[in-house]
Amino acid sequence: MRLRRVLSWIRAWSLKTQIIVAVVLLAIIGAVSYGGRQVYTYTQEDAEFCRSCHTMEKAWDRWETSEHRNITCHNCHQQSPVKGMELVVKYVVQRPDAVSEHAFVPDSACKKCHESGDPKWIQVEETAGHQVHVGEQRIACTKCHSVTLHRFEPPQKVCSLCHGEKRVTVQPMAEFHCTSCHSYLTEEHDLKPTRKECLACHSTLAPTKVNWPADAPMQFECGQCHKPHAAVKPIVDCQSCHEDVKSKGLHSSKIHAAATCTTCHKPHEWKVTKRDTCVSCHQDRVEHNKGANCATCHSYKGAEPGAAPKPSGQATPVASPAAGPPTIPHTIKDRADCLACHEKGLRSAPKYQEDHANRTNDSCQLCHKPSS
Repeated sequence: MRLRRVLSWIRAWSLKTQIIVAVVLLAIIGAVSYGGRQVYTYTQEDAEFCRSCHTMEKAWDRWETSEHRNITCHNCHQQSPVKGMELVVKYVVQRPDAVSEHAFVPDSACKKCHESGDPKWIQVEETAGHQVHVGEQRIACTKCHSVTLHRFEPPQKVCSLCHGEKRVTVQPMAEFHCTSCHSYLTEEHDLKPTRKECLACHSTLAPTKVNWPADAPMQFECGQCHKPHAAVKPIVDCQSCHEDVKSKGLHSSKIHAAATCTTCHKPHEWKVTKRDTCVSCHQDRVEHNKGANCATCHSYKGAEPGAAPKPSGQATPVASPAAGPPTIPHTIKDRADCLACHEKGLRSAPKYQEDHANRTNDSCQLCHKPSS
């Protein structure tokens, strides 16, 4: 009824008056809408609104120099308009000296960028570290990435908050951030470092520089021997793999069996390829068959190419060391079975020396050559 009266009253106006009133009303509505939008944008989207609080300077300075300096406050900090107004009234009326906890950052705010697939941001959903800590253990992003105000890169000691027992006993590794070895963002493997990652440092840095030849017999991960969270020196039990090694060939020698494996086997290379390794102890054999690799005749494996025994007495040399191994004084045609005669001294053939015991026919001609 009242609406009809209002409409009848308006119809009684002249057309000019109706147009003027309509324009004024539209202008008022536009101004209110624009002003409201500006107020909303300023309070809900503009970082300068946050900075207007007298306690925000420290937070502002840290944000402005952080990785998120191009992300406004409201993209991460979510709070309802009502809670926001309560906070404004509190800071205007009570004027506290410090910022109270507010505008909680949920994981969804982090995922909005870091699980978006947008290459502009570091994508973490498929990375080993985040799959374990976020996907499996449901740890909030801010527990690691916001230990201190607006410092998003996890600090060096943040891992110890949960992994306090994982103290690094090796210096200077203890000074490194955990992620220096445990590649948090890798998608290729789990959090344990690979040999490639270890060698990235240890193949170049002194005094821990190591040489790991491409043909080294052991190609497993460094962590199978090296336990930086457990001991300073590598925990290596060679016989855990090489169970019967000390019962074969020259490994069974009393002196050799008593020595540590690394006395002869250089870590990471392992193969004994140089004569120097042997003569460092057997200095009386420096001139013996000089130039040849000791393993040509002396085998530690016990079967190839003939294991040198533990000598029971003084061997009688056939030729002086300088002269080299004696030549074969007869033709070897149809006589390639050296042991048939020389093992027991048959057919007037001289019995071979005691330190040649257990060698095979194949090894004889490696040193002894036909005279013609």
